[in-house]
Amino acid sequence: MYLREKPGGSGPFRAPCRRRPRMMSASHTHRIPPARRAACRLLAGGLLLLAALAALPARAQWARLSGEVHDARDEAPLPGVHVFVEDEGGRRNGTTTDAAGRFLLAGLPPGRYVFTASFVGYTPHVDTLVLAFDEGRHLEVALTPTEAEMEEVVVEASARPARALAGLMMIRPSALARVPLPDVTYDLAGYLLTLPGFVSPGDRGGQLFVRGGTPTQNLVLLDGMTIYQPFHIVGFYSAFPADIVAYADVYAGGFGARYGGRLASVIDVGTRNGNKQRVAGAASVAPFLSAVRLEVPVVRNRVSVLASVRESVIERLAPELLGRELPFRFGDRFFKFHAFLNRTSTFSATLLQTFDEGNIAGGAADAARRFSTWRNQAYGARYFYLPSEAAVSAQVAVYGARLRSRYRLTADQERHADVASFNAEMLFTYLLGPAQIHFGLFGQTTTFDFDLGGGPASADRTHVTSGGTFIDARLDLSRRLRVEPGLRLQGFSAGVGPTVGPRLRLLWLPRGPASRQRFTLAGGLYHQQIVGLTNEQDVTDVFTAWTATPENHGVPRALHLIAGWQRQLGGGFELSLEGYYKAMENLSFPRFAPGLNTLDGFIRVDGEARGLDVRLEMTRPSVYAHLAYTLAAVTYEGPLRGEVNPDGTPRTERFAPPHDRRHQITGLLEIQRGPYRLSLQWQFGSGLPFTRVNGYYDALPLTDPDDPDALTRTGTTFVSRGRPFHDRLPAYHRLDASLRRAFTFGRVRATLQAGLVNVYDRANIFQYNIFTGERVDQLPLIPSLGMKVEL
Repeated sequence: MYLREKPGGSGPFRAPCRRRPRMMSASHTHRIPPARRAACRLLAGGLLLLAALAALPARAQWARLSGEVHDARDEAPLPGVHVFVEDEGGRRNGTTTDAAGRFLLAGLPPGRYVFTASFVGYTPHVDTLVLAFDEGRHLEVALTPTEAEMEEVVVEASARPARALAGLMMIRPSALARVPLPDVTYDLAGYLLTLPGFVSPGDRGGQLFVRGGTPTQNLVLLDGMTIYQPFHIVGFYSAFPADIVAYADVYAGGFGARYGGRLASVIDVGTRNGNKQRVAGAASVAPFLSAVRLEVPVVRNRVSVLASVRESVIERLAPELLGRELPFRFGDRFFKFHAFLNRTSTFSATLLQTFDEGNIAGGAADAARRFSTWRNQAYGARYFYLPSEAAVSAQVAVYGARLRSRYRLTADQERHADVASFNAEMLFTYLLGPAQIHFGLFGQTTTFDFDLGGGPASADRTHVTSGGTFIDARLDLSRRLRVEPGLRLQGFSAGVGPTVGPRLRLLWLPRGPASRQRFTLAGGLYHQQIVGLTNEQDVTDVFTAWTATPENHGVPRALHLIAGWQRQLGGGFELSLEGYYKAMENLSFPRFAPGLNTLDGFIRVDGEARGLDVRLEMTRPSVYAHLAYTLAAVTYEGPLRGEVNPDGTPRTERFAPPHDRRHQITGLLEIQRGPYRLSLQWQFGSGLPFTRVNGYYDALPLTDPDDPDALTRTGTTFVSRGRPFHDRLPAYHRLDASLRRAFTFGRVRATLQAGLVNVYDRANIFQYNIFTGERVDQLPLIPSLGMKVEL
């Protein structure tokens, strides 16, 4: 069995098996564990590789050009800007800006160049440069939005997810406003659920499943900080409001060597810098959430701060608005300091706090039982250096994160689980002509502390230290083929050997950069040594206990294979197809128990996930639409019921886990006419698996036949279940709508929005309590009216 407890212990969770430390003689006290020695070797090898890279000449006597591109209105960095230089012979050398708006061109022969920075929706910046021998020049480019149809063009350019390679979707803030939500500030969470392969079991609980993976298998980063529980208790919202988001790179699989520690997906969110020109801000009020944002230039053109505060109000307005209680309280606080130290270096510090509490299944009267709370804290500091005299950039960063979770099962029984981590990293990018090499060193220590209410054996406090290195490259082998190989090496201190994760991504353009179609491939091997244990059999129980993989079990790992094709059809249409396969090993899954409201530990299972995503997208100046369909299947195999074969071996069975959604359809339409914007979204999902109940029975313990109370003692009630996860819940579908009107009064911009959630009042089931017979539905028809004012 995966987890155990001492005799007499009870409770739905049990602590991981721990080996009793052995007494060591003086001659053994200084021995270094093999895993730690391996990690030290990896770090030493990485430092030697870095020294070798640094020693390489950056094409001696050739010039280098670096810089940043930002929006002239608010100093916001512009990712994805096409930057190139053209010499007098018409030869071009170019690149695109990264997520922070930075670019670097190396290996430029001395001479005269025409420099161009262009981005759809902005007036191109053109300049003439004369570069001398071995010169390094740094540019700061400000692009001005075009006046004619500015808003429409910006949305078209920046909001379309630019799926450059398989599994990757690059999301920009303007895309978030397309999704109708009962709020005027918009949020990344609402947009993620429009993406193929992203599944949520309901509109509450903060759970997101990506292509067969579980929520604890998603790596979620905010400015490099790990956010353990990024989604709020109400499913519309996350810790990422559109007002602070600069970009979000979402990998549904096949991510590169830069990322590790998770099996399923990566959501890498970068935040905006505060306005360095003037004081700016916004305030909004809506039925679910109210928000305030403030931006202040501390030192004009150099230093700024940005602060954002959001607080829910639905718990106070629901009785009057809906005639029912929604006992959910949530919010977040965000702060960022950013400074240009000089022309070649920047420093930033970020702080995030979130809080959530409520009864996911019941009402306010049920606060004494099944009451969940969780709080995130994260902080980070980053220093970035981009010298003008060398074709290399460097970043040094430190991050900390903590999640505190509580779950009150009954008035007398409460679980708690805390996880805290601290990590540091050094990242380097080296340019060798058209090729880019990315190299990094990282280390992390994580502390776990949980008490699951089942006696001494269900409480634990431990920590895990890990370190490693990665290297990947972007190689443009020709104008048609790009290859991105990578390798990630990591060692652990918890008795687990080092892991090796090879990665590969490919992009093929049949006709070069002007090709109207593209083919992409991605794959890799991924490991997750730190796992989150949760009761997946109960959708209302989102309590998660993070811990290290037990020493007597293998590290969870997954193999990803992804293939994609995209085609521009003309008229603003684009068709995309993407197929994927994931093979997963050593996963944790709760084992069935015969008792009521109990869980008999966890078992180890293997799994497979496969699917096909189809997406048709239309982008025009005043109309945007997309239609997406996903056909998917997820299967697990393991000793789910703890039964054994006649030969004594565990009896395994194949089953579909509770998040196996076979069919999913999403349609989104946005129409703009002058200051008005209409957004419509329709979602359909086939039913999720559940286990049918055959009935209940009482069992009497007859251990002592002479016990005088044996005939009168109350027995224990057990439940008889059918085949695990063999039946399906009803299908889910819902239509949401919103209408926005924009106003301008000098420097003040205002937005008024009216909307409807669940327009035709579909009764979508969220949970059916098999013990009480109570059905809990998702949100009914909800009207909303909100306003936002910006400076």
